[in-house]
Amino acid sequence: MQGRKAELLVLAAVIVFSAGVGLSARKGKSGGVGDFALYVAPEVICPQAPCNWVTIHTDVAYASVEDVAVDVDGQAVAVAQTFADDRGNLVAQLAFEDAAAIVDPPQATVKLSLVVAGRTLVAAYTVQVR
Repeated sequence: MQGRKAELLVLAAVIVFSAGVGLSARKGKSGGVGDFALYVAPEVICPQAPCNWVTIHTDVAYASVEDVAVDVDGQAVAVAQTFADDRGNLVAQLAFEDAAAIVDPPQATVKLSLVVAGRTLVAAYTVQVR
């Protein structure tokens, strides 16, 4: 029984580690640049497109986040909502029209700032703009 417990603990550790790096490995995406991994969808913003949200996925535990701020190309954008994904990680959504009003081709940088345990963490992701 002890051997089985050790195997399960190792498996649990691998799963936890994989969950953290899984986001940055999603479909070959870079995971952004900064203190944590993030992924922005859609990754191509077409201001004329019929879309409701710009969604920012992270590898940061939702329960640990004290504050959230987003800017797009240096301009603050209101966060419409935040929630936990199926792994318990933070997802933030912006109204598509708020982000689309700011961006210009060929690309835009979405920067997410989080306060976790009193410390500010920042990461950025570049999306294409058409």
